[in-house]
Amino acid sequence: MTKVTDKALTPKINSNLQNLKSFRGGKPVPTSLKPDVPQTDITEQAKMLNAEASPETKKSDTSAEVASKATSVAKALAKAPVLPIIVPGKPKDISDKLNDKKIEDKKPAPLHFIKKPAVIFIEGFSAFGISNGDGISEMAENMPDAKKFSWEEHDKILAEIKKHAPDQPVVLVGHSFGGDTAIEVANELNSVKNGFRGIDLIVSIDAVGMNKTIIPMNVKRNLNFFGEGILPFVHGDPTVARNTKYTDVINELRSDMHSKMEDNPEVQFQIFEAINETLGKQGKEDIFIEITETNQIRDILEALKDNS
Repeated sequence: MTKVTDKALTPKINSNLQNLKSFRGGKPVPTSLKPDVPQTDITEQAKMLNAEASPETKKSDTSAEVASKATSVAKALAKAPVLPIIVPGKPKDISDKLNDKKIEDKKPAPLHFIKKPAVIFIEGFSAFGISNGDGISEMAENMPDAKKFSWEEHDKILAEIKKHAPDQPVVLVGHSFGGDTAIEVANELNSVKNGFRGIDLIVSIDAVGMNKTIIPMNVKRNLNFFGEGILPFVHGDPTVARNTKYTDVINELRSDMHSKMEDNPEVQFQIFEAINETLGKQGKEDIFIEITETNQIRDILEALKDNS
């Protein structure tokens, strides 16, 4: 019986393996994988490679070169000048920089105050004929550096007062609900938070509201005009000082209608006179006399113009 051998099962010798060394720790390579190259050829080739990679050979070849380079470096270092050694500082941490920024941001901004008196006129509620605001507007327009606000602008009035230097006088003139607002502002300034800011003069013209009768002790003087009306909340009331040692109160009963009291020339004259006296006591300019003289000069110039 003839034995048939499958050529596909016959092992083939890979020519790429003929130069490989044993990877089995010195064990012989299987006979089927051994190349046909004589053993003596491989041994001679290995000897040549080992001789080229020998440390003694490298040492003998490069010792002279290394010694020459070392001599050159030593000579260069001997001639080089001695320089100071600069040690760089430790870089600042980002968190430290942020902390420094926070500290700078917390520095208070310098305060800049207005070195002039704060003279403020406050209009009342103008609906239903309670107040037309004409008298307040007229007085504010003719008082130098005066400001006018509505009775609802409570916070703006406080902010305006705080713009002025603490040593400057403060005058508040309010009609109807504006008079009530003036007294409310004075009460709020009479606190530790606001430094017990003083008010030199409050003029209340027929003030109406809930906080209009007791004048706080940070107010030096209160000139109060009130009507003799019958209906509540349509006329003012007499005011009293919280402490008479610090506050002078003057009450004057008027027969004027509530909406007309601010327009009365006699009331306006007393108001300007009180403001002039208050600012004069502070060593300020005589505003009332200045206004009077200005009006007289204007009248003379107009008369001369008409005659020409």
